[in-house]
Amino acid sequence: MLVVEPDVKPDYALIDRLERELGIGQEPKSQRSSGIALPICLIKDCSGSDYQLQTWPGIVLRRIHEH
Repeated sequence: MLVVEPDVKPDYALIDRLERELGIGQEPKSQRSSGIALPICLIKDCSGSDYQLQTWPGIVLRRIHEH
């Protein structure tokens, strides 16, 4: 049986530090800045266009580069 002392207060500074270290309770990182590589073309000074196929939530399925 767990017995809690009535005069013991939680250490909120410790809880906050542990949550930051574990990544708990923080805003999720944007998927657009999650290391998605920029398009690369092997043709020097290429002026081709790029476009992306995305799902409704914005997840990139495919990047297409046209010459």
